Amino acid sequence: MTNKIIFLTVVIMMLACSACAKKPVLYPNEQYKVSGKTKVSEDIEYCLALAEKSVGKESRGKTSAKTGLQGGLIGGAIGFGIGIITGSPGTSALAGAAGGAAGGAASGALQDDSNSLYRKFVERCLKEKGYEPMGWK
Repeated sequence: MTNKIIFLTVVIMMLACSACAKKPVLYPNEQYKVSGKTKVSEDIEYCLALAEKSVGKESRGKTSAKTGLQGGLIGGAIGFGIGIITGSPGTSALAGAAGGAAGGAASGALQDDSNSLYRKFVERCLKEKGYEPMGWK
């Protein structure tokens, strides 16, 4: 049972980390059409790098870790309580902690407001280049 829990935790964490790599989505306006996909990609990467250098990289990892820890503590406490009733407090606490940590980390990774200054910086850079940022994906 413990191996299944660890495997599930790893899978959820991998999915959560894939959400960390969000990039701006641009409306296909005239500048977008004239530039072509290669130039658009270069401009996006330039703006991402400039924002990282100027205001720091997105802190999605910190948010994910914090909510993962909180989820683990809450899940462990709930699992321990259930375990006392069922007769296996250790196993239940471990299962609850693993599930809570994975769920909390995934939740933290998916929060859109992890670093709004970074996003605003990237969006302004892209607007100055003539693009129309629509959101992040």
